[in-house]
Formats: sequence, structure tokens, C-alpha cells
Amino acid sequence: MKKILVIADGALSKHFLRRLFENRSNLHHYMVVSKNSLSDLNINAENFSFHEFDPTSKSKLSVAVQGYFSQFMIVCDDKDESVEIYKNLREISKTTDIILCCLWSVDEWMKEDRHIEFVDAKEILASRLIHHLPDMPAYADNIGFGEGEIMEVKVPIGSSYMYRHLSQIQQRKWKIALIYRQNEIILPSPSVMIRPNDTLLTVGDPNVLRNVFRSIKREKGQFPNPFGNNIYTFIDMKKMSKQRVAKLIEDSLMLHSKLNNKRLIIKVVNPTLGANLRLLKSIDDKNITVMLDYFVNDNSHIAGDTANYDIGLIVTDNKYFFAYKKLFYQLFIPVLKIGTNSLLDINEGVIVTSGDENIESQSAVILDCCSQMGIGMKLFYYDSKNSEEKAINEHFESLNTLFEKNIDIQNAKDKNPLLELSSRTDLLHFVSFDESIVNFNFFRFLSLNLNKQYKTLSENAQLFIPIEN
Repeated sequence: MKKILVIADGALSKHFLRRLFENRSNLHHYMVVSKNSLSDLNINAENFSFHEFDPTSKSKLSVAVQGYFSQFMIVCDDKDESVEIYKNLREISKTTDIILCCLWSVDEWMKEDRHIEFVDAKEILASRLIHHLPDMPAYADNIGFGEGEIMEVKVPIGSSYMYRHLSQIQQRKWKIALIYRQNEIILPSPSVMIRPNDTLLTVGDPNVLRNVFRSIKREKGQFPNPFGNNIYTFIDMKKMSKQRVAKLIEDSLMLHSKLNNKRLIIKVVNPTLGANLRLLKSIDDKNITVMLDYFVNDNSHIAGDTANYDIGLIVTDNKYFFAYKKLFYQLFIPVLKIGTNSLLDINEGVIVTSGDENIESQSAVILDCCSQMGIGMKLFYYDSKNSEEKAINEHFESLNTLFEKNIDIQNAKDKNPLLELSSRTDLLHFVSFDESIVNFNFFRFLSLNLNKQYKTLSENAQLFIPIEN
């Protein structure tokens, strides 16, 4: 039986000792030292022994603490007494692990001890109080490292995680360990769908979990979040014609008026005199920033700009996207490629899927975008095997009410829907931005993966959405 020394004094120590008694292990003997009587606790157990003396007295403590102890614990309200007790214990043993409960700031010299662990009582109390406020993550403070690697979060109505199957949620460096639904515990499996008011128990890297929490709590009307807060339009007046530049400006301003982004940033390289430059200089809006760069003559600063200015959506045109699609792919940010018609003329958003793309994981972004732009939504499902149709239908139909969109779901079993849509130029086509977009494949038109055939609708506006890691 291992021996554990507990030096206790003050109101907190009595609460601790009651909890210790309730959860005691019969494999350990607990020696409790206090300068005040603890008889009112009514702790009566064979593996508890109590000693009443002043533990700041080194001589008295040395007499009581003889033999091997696996651990020392100090739970005292007073800092000076706690420090003195710590010094006495270190005289008795240089290497025994000490757990020190702190209601005060710790002196730097004590942190040099490799065999001491500090329990910040104020931090734990603050953490518990935070949990009682709405939309705050709940972390397990007394399990594992207690650094936030175990988190509980409730899925609110309107969350982007609602009605998504677990198989469509990329869980990298984190996992959903359990789902609590009403009074039921649900073990995670790929077919489980997350529902409103579910509570998720998640584990993983603390920094990743904080981002996951923000993503789960994100409600409709947030796009371009969670990718970023601002829209970025890149214009090269040397490589783009005056007509292309004018259309980029017009569509960017229209998009800025529709979406809930914070700022529109228009970056111009190789600026040249003319009507477009005069228009840009005349813009008087605190939420629109025009950056004229007379020194940089290429797109080498796009990556830095997107990182520095919290960019969540990039706007470009047809020719520029196809010329630099590899660059855009590496940014891992949605890219809106404008079409031949004005964005004002778009009547419908369309998804064309054969079941191979991660459409479900992107659905919240797609529906959020259509809802903010005030356009209809249609999903064409092309899969003769009907292998994923039921799951996709269930997912999108569940989102109808949430986003106040009547999503028209059509199963084109025998005919490629792209052929029917190719004659239209009033669409916003949503495309999964994966490697198939970047890599050239001469036979892509023969592929059953309709994502690879995105060029069929290239005259339309197309939103390329990166796939989650």
C-alpha cells in the first residue's frame, strides 16, 4: 500500500478532503496533516490517518513524515505557509512529486523544480464559470493533460454541422468520440447524422478543437466564413483587357453588397490610366479598400495578401483562373470565377454530382451562399447505381427549412445533366476544388466523376470550394 501525504488547511482543503474520502482508493494510505482540527469532517476509514500540528515546523514535519511516500500534496489557502511547507518537504525528499494547489501567483524559482505540479485553483474556477455562459466550449479540466484536448460542444440550430453524416466530416487531428442526444449515448459511426441540439464529445489537439468549436457554432449568413472575413479581387491591368477589368469591378461590388463579408479588398497591379482607374479611385466606402501597387507587376503577393488580410473568398475571371488555377488551389480558399453574364443575372445555383465528391461537407457553404444571394438551388444527382442518393437526399432535404431554400433535387439516371445545362449562362455552378481541377486529363470528358467535367459550364460563374483536410 502506497502512502500519500496531504497537508491541508483552510476552507478549500475541507471540500477537497470530503471529495477524496468519497473517491478514495483502498490501494493507498492517506496521511493528512493540518494545524487545525478536522474532526468535523467525520472521515472514518482505515486508510486515513490524521495528524494535528503546524506543518510549517520542519522538525515536527520530519518526525511525522518518515519512510517512503509516493506523493506529497499541499492544499492551503495561505501562500507564505504553502511556500514554507514546500521548502520543508524538499528538505525531507528532493525527488518526491509534489502537487501544489495555488490560489495565488507562483514564484519563478519554484517553477524550476522538475518534480512539482501546480494546480491553479483560480483558473479552474474561471473555467467552470465560463462553461455556464452560452456558446462557450466546455473542456475537461481534470482528465488527461487538462489543456483542452477533451471538449464538449452543443450543436445549435443553424449550425453548419447540422444534418451532416460523420463520414462527410473530415476529422484530422481531432475526433468525435461520443454523441449525446436527449438521454441517449450514440457511438460514432460513418452513417450517424448529427442533429440539432446534439452534444458532441470531441478529443484532439487543443488548438484544432478551438477552431472546430467556432465552426460548429457558425450559423447561416456567415459565408465567406469560416475561410475568412473578407473578399479579395485581384486585377492585373496589363494582362486583363479594359472590359475584363470593368466586369471584375462590377461583379465584385455586387458580391460585396450581397454577402456578409466585412471588407472588399481590390488589389491592382500594373495600374494604367483610364475609366477603370478613375472608378476605383472614386470609391468612397470604409468597407472597400483599393490597393494600387505600382512596384509589383505579377501575382506573387496573392498568397501573402490572403493570409495578411483574412481573406475568405477570391474573385477572378475565366481566363485568369485557368491560367493560374494551381496557384489558387494552393491557397485553400474558395475562388469565385465570374462568368460571361453579370452576377446580377444569375438565377440559380447548381450542384452536379455523381456521388464521388464531398458535396455534403460543403453543403452549408453552398446553401449559405445561395441564401445570401437570393437565388434558387438545384442539385442534379447522376449515378445509375443510386449508391449514395438516399444519404444525399436526406441531408439536403433536412437543410431546406434551415436555409429557407426549396432545394430541387433531381436524379438524372440516364443522361448527363451537364449536357442539358451547357446551354445556360445564368448559373452559379459549385465545384469541389480538388486535384482533378488542377491536373490536366485529356480523357476527363469520359469520366463518371462530373466534378472533372466542370469546364462544360465554364461560361457560367463557378465557385470552387476547397475540400476540408
